[in-house]
Amino acid sequence: MTTLPNVILSTVILFGLVSLAAWLKHIGAIKKEHGALFAGLVTRVTLPALIFATLLKSNILWSEASLAGVTFAAECVCLCLAFGAARLLALDRPRAGAFILASSFGSSTMLGYVLVAQLFPGDAGAMTEAVIVSELGVGPALFTLGVMIAAHFGSTGKKVNLLQEASAYFRSPIFLAVVLGFACNLAGLGHEVRAVRVLDRFLEIPAAANAWLVLLTVGVSLERRGTASAPTILAACLILLAVQPFLATLLSEPLRLPHEERVVLILQSCMPSALLSVPLSVRYGLDASLAARLVLATTAVSVVSVPVLMRFL
Repeated sequence: MTTLPNVILSTVILFGLVSLAAWLKHIGAIKKEHGALFAGLVTRVTLPALIFATLLKSNILWSEASLAGVTFAAECVCLCLAFGAARLLALDRPRAGAFILASSFGSSTMLGYVLVAQLFPGDAGAMTEAVIVSELGVGPALFTLGVMIAAHFGSTGKKVNLLQEASAYFRSPIFLAVVLGFACNLAGLGHEVRAVRVLDRFLEIPAAANAWLVLLTVGVSLERRGTASAPTILAACLILLAVQPFLATLLSEPLRLPHEERVVLILQSCMPSALLSVPLSVRYGLDASLAARLVLATTAVSVVSVPVLMRFL
């Protein structure tokens, strides 16, 4: 298994692109205020395009939905742990919200897809399982529970209706992409249908731009003066990179999953902080700089934690 070199390569690329974005901000080519624009493009254009294109091409086995259930359950426990840790660390509201987001939701779409593809090259079944974990287990939770948390802790000073903010997900382009993607897949509408083929090609370019726009958001959100103390980083790493994989493994035991499904589930649960926690922090007035630093810190630690956890879990 070549997990370690693949994780290192993915991490180097990630750090390089974030550093490029930070350098572009330094020379004035982009500004911190552009973070809101990048975040809006991610949540309204590029991410929906990526989700739809992925689901359209996936061979989905609905019996694998248990993978999403295990992921969701592990995330809920980590949310509670992160909330308690934020109180123990005495974080103010904007920092607490960013910490909870970055400590509870993993980067299953970004690094997770990359690593699954490299560990199981050409295996459509493994990639489908990764899609189910990400788009059914992580995505809906991030854009409902995660949005409610971001709105609750946001520093905008406005009174927010949490249920209304969370329900906005079900009217969003992201949810529409999930529904349409699963519907087309279930109906068997593939590339043999001309309209679907044209739509898929139309979405290729915005889907390919998703990773770069997310990394731009992370880069412009970084500040020279750090807002992440060592205890804060340690707590985030423990919750996301140790507790969550352990919970996913424990909860999956009664299911007696096939080896490949088990590997994919554990690998996806080992991922560092979701890059989308930074755009969400920007959108709702959380400490986006803290979220960005936690993303980079957990990504760096995952270079060691992923191969170790995959070996022992």
